[in-house]
Amino acid sequence: THFPDADAEDLSFARDQVQRFRALLARLAARGLRPPRAHAANSAGTLNLAEGHLDAVRVGLIAYGYRPPHDLPAGATVSYGRTYAAPRAIRMGVVAVGYGHGYSWLLSNRGHMLVGGRRVPILGRVTMDLTMVDLAEARSAAVGDEVVIFGDQHDDALSIEEVARGSETIPYEIMCTIGKRVTRIYVRGGRPVKLTTLVGESKEWADQAVDHFRLRNQAVAAARRG
Repeated sequence: THFPDADAEDLSFARDQVQRFRALLARLAARGLRPPRAHAANSAGTLNLAEGHLDAVRVGLIAYGYRPPHDLPAGATVSYGRTYAAPRAIRMGVVAVGYGHGYSWLLSNRGHMLVGGRRVPILGRVTMDLTMVDLAEARSAAVGDEVVIFGDQHDDALSIEEVARGSETIPYEIMCTIGKRVTRIYVRGGRPVKLTTLVGESKEWADQAVDHFRLRNQAVAAARRG
């Protein structure tokens, strides 16, 4: 079988496909026939239809790092414990930072980050490696965009004091809990001079940091001119 719209907001057709496919497998089993492997889910089905995973999945686009577009429909829940349910269809972003990096779990469902110079609220629980945000106020956000967890971005700022209050602690502890997993870039005169990671220093990454700073400064200058 094939899912033609497993990335749609309404997944009822795809779910009906899964039910009919499972019914076929049941009829075959009743006759003593069991295929060595049953699979149905493409990339979108793998992400959106857990009931269609069966014995294996056949991913395409996501093997190359591209996720099929899919906004959260109204009523969809987010993260562990399902503590957040979307009141309407929303666009969600996934940020590669969590309590394993030192970002407080207490910011779950109440903290904010900056994306595209806009404050975006945290959705659901902060996990070890990931945090989800609502992109309603940052509609132009794209994969790879800069996210600020404290500091300034464009015309807005998120102070470390505010993050500390949401974490029920003090700014000093926020700074001290940033873990060794977080890459450090040392800057002198507005230019990166050193970069350290969990496994030591990396010249290649330091060169990439130089390029990142250069492009970021160009973007900031262009935004100020425009």
